[in-house]
Amino acid sequence: MTNLLYMQDAYLQEASASIEELAENGEEKAIILDQTIFYPQGGGQPADHGTIVGPHGSFEVTHVSYNGGNVLHKGKMTGELKAGETVQLRIDWPRRWQHMQQHTAGHILDQAMKNLVPGIHGIDGDHGIGKRLSVTFDGDLSAWISPAKKAEIAVEIEKIRTMHLPVKAEMVSYDEIVRRGVHLPFDLPKDKPLRILQIGEFLAMPDGGTHVSNTKELWPIEITDVVQKDGKWQVRYQVSEESLNKEAAKTLPHNSTSEMDQLIELRAAIKKELTELQDIYDSELEKRNKFLGKKGRFNQVAQMMKNIDDEHKKEAGQLINQFKSDLEAALNNIPDEKLAAWVDLTLPGTPPKVGHVHPISQAMNEITGIFERVGFTRVRYPEVDWDYYVFESLNMPPDHPARDEWETFFVDAPIHKKLGKVVLTTHTSNGQVREMERLNSKPPIRMINIARCYRRQQDATHTQMFHQFEGLVVDKGITIQNLKGTLDYFAEQFYGPGTKSRIRPFHFQFTEPSFEVDFSCHICKGTGFIEGPEGKQKCKLCKSGWHEVGGAGMVHPNVLKYGGIDPEVYTGFAFGWGIERTYTLREGLNIDDIRLFYSGDLPFLEQF
Repeated sequence: MTNLLYMQDAYLQEASASIEELAENGEEKAIILDQTIFYPQGGGQPADHGTIVGPHGSFEVTHVSYNGGNVLHKGKMTGELKAGETVQLRIDWPRRWQHMQQHTAGHILDQAMKNLVPGIHGIDGDHGIGKRLSVTFDGDLSAWISPAKKAEIAVEIEKIRTMHLPVKAEMVSYDEIVRRGVHLPFDLPKDKPLRILQIGEFLAMPDGGTHVSNTKELWPIEITDVVQKDGKWQVRYQVSEESLNKEAAKTLPHNSTSEMDQLIELRAAIKKELTELQDIYDSELEKRNKFLGKKGRFNQVAQMMKNIDDEHKKEAGQLINQFKSDLEAALNNIPDEKLAAWVDLTLPGTPPKVGHVHPISQAMNEITGIFERVGFTRVRYPEVDWDYYVFESLNMPPDHPARDEWETFFVDAPIHKKLGKVVLTTHTSNGQVREMERLNSKPPIRMINIARCYRRQQDATHTQMFHQFEGLVVDKGITIQNLKGTLDYFAEQFYGPGTKSRIRPFHFQFTEPSFEVDFSCHICKGTGFIEGPEGKQKCKLCKSGWHEVGGAGMVHPNVLKYGGIDPEVYTGFAFGWGIERTYTLREGLNIDDIRLFYSGDLPFLEQF
């Protein structure tokens, strides 16, 4: 069991450890240590990044997860590391410091809402995973969606933040949690120590993350929205992460100067005045003059810029700009009955916002239409399936790496005598033998299968749930030429005229021969170079003229046999890759992280 050093000291940036075990699955490697300073993803907080350095090699940690008492450090190895070696650990401190800020800020927000709405409790939180920051509550917050009410939340947060309260984490028994009246949003084990977090004298909360040691270390916290999602209410927030001085953060926590504290406190006081906008004003002009006029409250804030030292000028400017935006939004949302302003009833109304189909659904419909035009039939097969269809019938032996728990989600369910375990499908290829069985092993077959898939990977280019489309053709006389022609057809239809496909030898267990599929780059037209201000330059998008998109190949004879088809009479080809991956290569889109598809980020989704 890995000793969790970060639980004892969240500010520990370096430590030594001993390698307990090394594991390898294809290109992905993992290390288990006897102790670690790396925080594994969980509790809404993202995992740490950093390095593990040994006598003869190093390891770049890109993801950390917790598995049955051990912490798995995943990433890329250079050189060689061995079990039993003593290694040096170093975390990416600016990243950790940002996560500490975001997580503690979430608990400050939770406490602020408890102060404002008695009886309410936080039941879940996002503190940076997928770039989301929010706390979900179990009560009705419909009365807190106006700018003025959001400003009231911000005032309460600033009040707690500027009290310079200690933030203390400790391990206690379940009985102690009950004795101290800690609210539990879910069941916790009663037979082992549990971790709680206490801010000042406020009631403690369950917690497992890393935090700053005092609220005075926190960056400013902004309330961005109060929304209802899946029947629960969320308060969304952000911290001023742009203010992080990355060089200084490598050694010391960020601390505001006295001038900066003065600015924050004044801004909080002015935001409190926004709650007084419920008073009746004689006119629109009067209320705007009070807050935005030459001698108004906003200019009093702006005057403080001259007292801020150069190191904090940028952060101060951002705070003032954000305050002005919040102020204008609040002034524009005062109920009409509170003003004696003239209203022009002839002005056109504000059109309602209209949504559209999610980009993944758009891609599914488009891909389906492309293949239906050349005779393919859209089918759908289980996303929770037997091991037999996902692996065995696809020519994968029992010891194949894809069939272990490093790669695949296995379902805790009874094992079938013939079909094996229940798994979340790792690919849409489980539909190949099922389609052969559906047609009573009588080709011809032209199917396109689109479904969700699941793998134990999560980063900018992988999600644990993703979508794939799978093509399968089986008939007499099917050759690689038919496969290549189909790939060229899809490339032109989806990416535009002139796009070409390229196949390279590879190995997949269920095809023989197998190929990696590349599509020509739409920016440089497959040349690898573009004309720039200084002449011909290497294409920054593809760097070679081609993009790798997925896999393909001729259906392995063993797979045909599993489907009851004679490989001496019939041949076939198959291809498939992720729908999210397909979109990342499309011209005019800005997609550098496929997790954005599931983030609810409206500016991103409105590209489609």
